[in-house]
Amino acid sequence: MNTKNISNNRNLFVASLNAVPACQTRDGDTDWFPAVDVTEAGQEYVFEVDLPGLKPQEIQLRVDSQGLSISGQRVPRHRGGEPVRVERFSGAFTRQLPWPPDAHGEIHAIFSDGVLELHVPRACPDSEPEQAQALAREFQEAAP
Repeated sequence: MNTKNISNNRNLFVASLNAVPACQTRDGDTDWFPAVDVTEAGQEYVFEVDLPGLKPQEIQLRVDSQGLSISGQRVPRHRGGEPVRVERFSGAFTRQLPWPPDAHGEIHAIFSDGVLELHVPRACPDSEPEQAQALAREFQEAAP
């Protein structure tokens, strides 16, 4: 196994996560996209995506060889009257996340309390890495 190549691929993965996402839909003067935390947790990566105010059926996930695309639309909630200050972003969004170099196997998705968790298995160190290709069709909603 070429550890130098894996190390370089991992560095590219981390650098791409630190870059501002390039694929966003404009909403007025502000770009908006959900915040994402990525954690290496044993034999998997965990992506936590903040999507407050959305339901699982309002979120679209697309998986391809490059990575994962999360999109949807948050509708503004106006209670009538004239807005004085608006800080909560609304409108369409797209967030594209690259695959880690050792992503492998089926992705498990859980949606709870406005947070989408994506569990992406990591390849065993002795096996040849493959790209994660499958995504659970329905999100599991965590029990309260």
